Amino acid sequence: MAITSGVTPHPASADVDHDWLRVERIGPAAVVVFDRPQRRNSLSPPQARGLTALLEEIGTDPSISGVVLTGNGAFCAGGDMKAIVPIIKEGTDALRTVVYGAFQRLMRTLVQLPVPLVAAVDGAAVGFGFDLALACDCRFIGPQGWLQQGWAVGGAIPATGGVLFLDRIRPDLLWRLLDGQHHIDGPQAEKLGLGEATTGPAVDAAVLRVTSFAQMPRTTLRRYVDLARSDLRDRLESYLPVALDHQVACLTSTEFMAFTDRFRAQA
Repeated sequence: MAITSGVTPHPASADVDHDWLRVERIGPAAVVVFDRPQRRNSLSPPQARGLTALLEEIGTDPSISGVVLTGNGAFCAGGDMKAIVPIIKEGTDALRTVVYGAFQRLMRTLVQLPVPLVAAVDGAAVGFGFDLALACDCRFIGPQGWLQQGWAVGGAIPATGGVLFLDRIRPDLLWRLLDGQHHIDGPQAEKLGLGEATTGPAVDAAVLRVTSFAQMPRTTLRRYVDLARSDLRDRLESYLPVALDHQVACLTSTEFMAFTDRFRAQA
């Protein structure tokens, strides 16, 4: 799909990293590309802050009818454990600050955006990446795309909304996904109500969906967004503090640290 124009994110700093992001303007769609294939688009805290800042900026553009999130290679393989493990070792206060200030703030920003969010999953969406996709209003899964809850494999829980997002889609779905932690491809995701399968690149279908949104008045579109997410915004504010407590307890456990040691040894 041709790119009609491009946007260059602001330069990175020590605490905010935009360098892993590309923004491509295709008609009324702002396509945000996660471009860190060597780490399967996993997010460190500075990268989560960079994505937050970028989305906040995009949300102020009145000419945009929707935001597409996609990745070069993987969609997003979760949090970058190479960056997160040292923070865990600093103690619970440091971990709370990072999870709350970087990752949970990103999820709050997503649900506050005034335009529809569309996930284009053309690779792996695991753990935090799964939560990112679930936070979107629409999800397209291409032939190479797949989803996995992922958190429970390492003995962790999603402090970024995953359980809540699944509950909104289908209350019993969490327990099915925890049973076996199978890769969920496009047709399976469609059957479960998690998204729409595509025969071609998911990003193409996502851009077409956003283009269709542009046919209605922008004020009307924003009112639909507000109504569709009103309950989610309220529920997320109740969910996040409780999830943060659980996640900090999980990530500082000896079982989780043993898992990360095995994970890094295999990487």
